[in-house]
Order: sequence, then structure tokens, then C-alpha cells
Amino acid sequence: MMWRVRTTLEDRPGILAEIALACGKAGLNIESMQVFPGDPAVVDEFVVTAPDGFTDLQLAEVFDDAGGTGVAVTRTDPREVVDEPTKWLDGVHEVLEGCRDVDEVLRELLSTTPPDVADYSGHDVLDLQRRNGSSLRISRAVPFTPVEKARAQALLSLVSDAGADVPPVQPAALHPLPLVRRATLADIDSVAALHQRCSAETLYHRYQVPLRMPMTTRLVRRLVMPESGVAVVVQSGLDVVGHGVIERDDGNWYFHVLVEDAWQGRGVGSLLVRQGAGRAKALGAERLTFVTAGSNDKLLRTVGSAGFAARVERHDGNIHITVPLATMAPIED
Repeated sequence: MMWRVRTTLEDRPGILAEIALACGKAGLNIESMQVFPGDPAVVDEFVVTAPDGFTDLQLAEVFDDAGGTGVAVTRTDPREVVDEPTKWLDGVHEVLEGCRDVDEVLRELLSTTPPDVADYSGHDVLDLQRRNGSSLRISRAVPFTPVEKARAQALLSLVSDAGADVPPVQPAALHPLPLVRRATLADIDSVAALHQRCSAETLYHRYQVPLRMPMTTRLVRRLVMPESGVAVVVQSGLDVVGHGVIERDDGNWYFHVLVEDAWQGRGVGSLLVRQGAGRAKALGAERLTFVTAGSNDKLLRTVGSAGFAARVERHDGNIHITVPLATMAPIED
């Protein structure tokens, strides 16, 4: 198994020898290493191969015992063992010559794919400035180093000078932009139809149990008019393509989110998360918790893409993602 290990080390002679010795004693082979200079400490990133059965916690313990602090361990594969400057130059080429979106390339270069939940302690957010004054926000669980921030801004500035960060003019969409609004009883049929269009996997992630279809009118009514909260829908044209329920339970506020499969990966989930957080703040919530099945990491990415720092916990096989609302502006309907 191959792992990526990032740790903060004292900037002193011999510290790398101690790390290498500890890895050798533990049977870990260092495949590559990257240094992010700092003052007075330095952040080093190692790609290591571990024996079968080695866990992330065991890896973290090896580096902790060898003098590392703030150890973050995530899975990786041999494709990641690439010369770093070459990888960033290839990224510029892909934007300029391959017509790839610069934000997509930067997310790959910065390895923003969510790690295992056991490694997750909250997203770090990086805001980069585009030529036109707008910002590009990227987030991930492992904190960004100053070197990575400088690299990312330099790449964005370089492709901006070439005009590659400005997408070409596209034809108008066939459907209007999605609208988020409070659900009403008039949405019963539309919300039921949304559930009919969703896959069994998407419904399981939302409800954590297999959901029988078709849904009863009584159940859909509770989804659009919850007893202890508020429901919101995302509407595109005449269709409801997303739905969320904000509810209070035992003093805690929860937001249960559902996005139609065909609309996933298009920003609808992040829009729904931000709108739901604002409405929860208006209801007096200080924090908001999202619940999903333990096998689902899409919601984790969605919350991070919405710009929230979060805490993740496991409860009865499900994942609870909690975000603070202190800086969130309330949204009144």
C-alpha cells in the first residue's frame, strides 16, 4: 500500500536522518519526498510504501515518534510519484494547449480529493485571484503550505496572462439557472418526481436506508413542510432538481440534502449547502450538521467546495459533517 505523509519538522541538521531511520525500522520505503520551507519549522511530504496491513494510524505514529508534528496521512498510488516541478509545468500545458479548466487542473495538482474520514479534521480554504478580479476558491483537508499557495497563484497568473482563465462565450443554457427557495405544499408532486428520478444509491446516501418507491403523499408532505424546521428546493425550469430539510433534533440542527444524479457535480449541492446554512442561521442555529451514509464522500466534497471548514465524526456507521455558522449571513425567506 502506498501512502502520502505530510508532517512538520524542526529545521535542524539530522532530522531527516532520524525520519529515514524510523521508516527503515518500521519497514517503510520512502519513494519520494518534497520539502516546503518555513521558519522556524519546515513541512515535508513523503510518499511511502508500507507493508500489507499497515494502517494510517500506525504510519502517523512512526512519524510522530521520529519528531514529526501535525502528521497527516492519506492513501495515494504510484502515479503520484512524479517530479513536482514537471507536474506543475505539465499543468500549465494542459490549460493552455489542452483546453482544460484551470480550476480542475489546480485541484489535481493540489490533491484535493478527500482523504479517508479518519484523517479528516476540517478543510483549509485557499482563495486565488483571477485577472478579472474574481477569486478561485480551492479547499482540502490537509492544510496548504505557503509554497503551494505561491505555486497555485503563479500558475493562475500565468494562464491568466494568456487569457486561458476566461472561458469562451457559450450559448445560453436551455434552462434557467437553478433557483433556491423555500418549499411549499405546491411542491409535493415535484419533490416526489425528484425522488423517482434519483438512483437507489443517491437515495440511500440521503436516508441511510433503502427507500421504497413510489413515495406516499404523507411522506412527501413531511419533506416539504417539516414539523420542526424548514425545507428548501432547487428549481430549474419547471423541475425540482434538489431538496433539503433543515430540522432541529435534541437541540442540534441538521440539514438533509438530496440532489438529482444528473445535476450532481454541477454546483447545485454547494449552492444548496450555502443556502441551507444561511436559513439555519436565521432560525438561530450556531452550527449545522449534515448526515450521510458512511460510504459516501460526495457530501464531504460538496461541503468543502461550499467554503466551509468542517468536523467529521462517525455515528452508527453514518458520517456526521458539522460546520460552524458564526460568520454565515442569515437568509430570511
